[in-house]
Amino acid sequence: MMVCGLMAGRVQLTDLGRPVAGDYEDAIKEESRRYRRTVFDIQAWEGHRSTTRYGRHLVGILTSRVVWGLARPLLYVAAVAAAVVAYESLRQAGLLPAALPSVQLTSKEPFGLTSFALSLLLVFRTNSSYGRWDEARKMWGLVLNRSRDIVRQGLSYISPDCWQLRDMLCRWTPAFSRALMCHLRKGNDLRQELQDILLPHELDSLLKATHRPNYVLQVLSQIISSANLSVAATIRMDQNLTSFADCLGGCERILRTPIPLSYTRHTSRFLMIWLTLLPFSLFGSCGLSTIPLSVAIAFLLLGIEEIGVSIEAEPFSILALEVICDSVLSNVREIQSTHAANGNGGSSTGVSGNGNGSGAPPAQQRREQLSAAQLVGLARSGPQGQKEWPPVQAVNRYPVPQAAGV
Repeated sequence: MMVCGLMAGRVQLTDLGRPVAGDYEDAIKEESRRYRRTVFDIQAWEGHRSTTRYGRHLVGILTSRVVWGLARPLLYVAAVAAAVVAYESLRQAGLLPAALPSVQLTSKEPFGLTSFALSLLLVFRTNSSYGRWDEARKMWGLVLNRSRDIVRQGLSYISPDCWQLRDMLCRWTPAFSRALMCHLRKGNDLRQELQDILLPHELDSLLKATHRPNYVLQVLSQIISSANLSVAATIRMDQNLTSFADCLGGCERILRTPIPLSYTRHTSRFLMIWLTLLPFSLFGSCGLSTIPLSVAIAFLLLGIEEIGVSIEAEPFSILALEVICDSVLSNVREIQSTHAANGNGGSSTGVSGNGNGSGAPPAQQRREQLSAAQLVGLARSGPQGQKEWPPVQAVNRYPVPQAAGV
């Protein structure tokens, strides 16, 4: 495997593009991804389509995360352009030996013949990357919809006498979305995400699982099986679990399968060769303006490719998954509270993960992972009680600067 190693302390990239060490520009780009998890409301849409956006976006170009992420290739293009301008200016002023040839490209045909091919590559990159991002967002929208539906079905179909199963369903349904989020991202702490949702022994068992979203699905399946529902009700609820599994598999496919790497490599090579030769063609007609023009054109073209790569590679790190998970949790708790208020029996609300709810296993059992059936059995054998959910705080877990560059 080809390995490109830069200076010590710089990033080292394998042939698959995996960062081994840190790099300043790459660190900026990776850190900035959490600022792109934007959630719009009516006011945000009004600002988004306002005609003042032209001025705002132009002024914010110097703080743009795309510009900072492209600092190295832009400096390279500027250096090539400066070298061409200096060489030609000195040669024309007679300060260099007359035998030295001109490096100007008098014909513009090479750029005219290749620009359409470059455009096609960039269009393919952008469309394919957006398609992956949009598919990921739709799958997470389906997770939200199915979470609401399975809780609604469970509270309607499961007998009020099985209130423990109802409460358990309302705990483990939000647990799936958060387990999936932590499964698809790095840096998220699943224990912290679920400590106020699952009971301590439930959380310990989940954290011992190798594939945690699959474990949550198994627990949900066991809940449905233990409820002894009619065949029709069981099929309807199991269809939602199948949708969860399909979303899980689809997200893993997007995460692990990039656009064919040949497209990414060839587009990058094409762009850099094209931009390297651009100053040789511009100098004859633009003179000293070759330097800023070359940098500006490089920014426009490299920016398109950079945005495509950023949304293709791991779209889950720029999707606002926390907001979706919080919506799942708040919707489930609202549905459960409304169902209890309508006199449908059972616990009024669920149980938080503070250990005050259903019975916990003995200490010797806690050391081993519990099966889904054991968890359901523990929930059903626990003492009945009216427990209140802690309120869901609408906290912005990732600050989105209003004037931040794109």
